[in-house]
Amino acid sequence: MKKLVLTAAVMGFAASMASAQVYSQNIVGYSKSTIGAGQIDIVSLQFSGDEDGVALGQAFSGLVSDESVLYQYNGAGYNVYDYYGENGWYKGSDLADDVVIGKGEAVWLKGGSQEVKAVQAGEVPSEDSIEVTVDSGIALVASPYPVEISLGELAGSALVSDDTVLYIFNGANYDVYDYYGENGWYKGSDLADDVKISVGQGFWLKSTQGGYLTFNKQF
Repeated sequence: MKKLVLTAAVMGFAASMASAQVYSQNIVGYSKSTIGAGQIDIVSLQFSGDEDGVALGQAFSGLVSDESVLYQYNGAGYNVYDYYGENGWYKGSDLADDVVIGKGEAVWLKGGSQEVKAVQAGEVPSEDSIEVTVDSGIALVASPYPVEISLGELAGSALVSDDTVLYIFNGANYDVYDYYGENGWYKGSDLADDVKISVGQGFWLKSTQGGYLTFNKQF
């Protein structure tokens, strides 16, 4: 699959993430996510010693089969990267190991014919807060910190306004959350401020204005 089509309400991916754990001591840690054979899921890269993010060639260890594919949303479609084992990541015929996935950016990772164990390791961000730039429209976003957060913790960001919608992939389709200002986040008619975004879990954020999404360190 080299091209994917996205709409705000219907995004046709089927995926499963069997496990996600994080272990850390001081500012060094790792996390592990398992994606079933032939499945696809949103993955966030939350460990990096680089202030801009993490390069594809350093993003994963103990990972992937030669059939693994990574999709990076670029605002209009996807940059597609194929993994060729020891030869690294490629975009078409061009080596892409130096391509940087920014802090707070999420990507789709597709497994091959075997189960994928996506292991990330490195430095845990130490800043008290990190602002993630989000363009107007829809973007794939993730917390830059390897900790569980609630939807309510996103409400303090200037980006989050009454027109903001958040989509969390649940393995088959999307749970949709609308923001109603001081009333909080809602899923349909149910208050959803306490809904958790797991370690390593990315999400879609739709906003008409764009701006900064602020994440605060929870440890």
